[in-house]
Amino acid sequence: MIQIGAPSATLDAPVDHLVACHRRIEQRLDTLAKAADALISERQAALDAIRKSLLFLDSNGAMHTADEEESLFPLLRPKLAAQDLSYLDGLEQQHDEAEAAYADLRRILTRISSQPDPGPELVAEYRAAAEHLREIYRAHIASEDEVLTGIARRTLSEADLEQLSDEMRRRRVL
Repeated sequence: MIQIGAPSATLDAPVDHLVACHRRIEQRLDTLAKAADALISERQAALDAIRKSLLFLDSNGAMHTADEEESLFPLLRPKLAAQDLSYLDGLEQQHDEAEAAYADLRRILTRISSQPDPGPELVAEYRAAAEHLREIYRAHIASEDEVLTGIARRTLSEADLEQLSDEMRRRRVL
């Protein structure tokens, strides 16, 4: 959602851009969870909404993770104390956990898509997987918004932020 008067979260402000991307990821996760309610009564509309959300997560969501793991974290690591390094390691583990939950959700969706009537049991399985993925991300994103952004803002120099911004831009051009 765009707010009039709110600062723009462009790649010129890479930490703000990462936070704004969290909001877009949360919106897609909400769509995935809400779509479960329509999988039987409005199957095609639900599948379309799910596919659009998955497309976003496969593209923008994947770039967001790369922005963190391939650009932000390497910039931070040499500047951090052991406790903050441990925190970054934990975030990477959470990324792996989210990736596994996402793969489970996609497997269930493949089963749903291949059947003319998924039935309430399979829809319940999808709902549980979508909720599980959303819960993983909720905690992860809240932590990054609160802790990681604070670490980045107090640790990264202007030159670091420019490098981060440049790497994020290149990722989006390729």
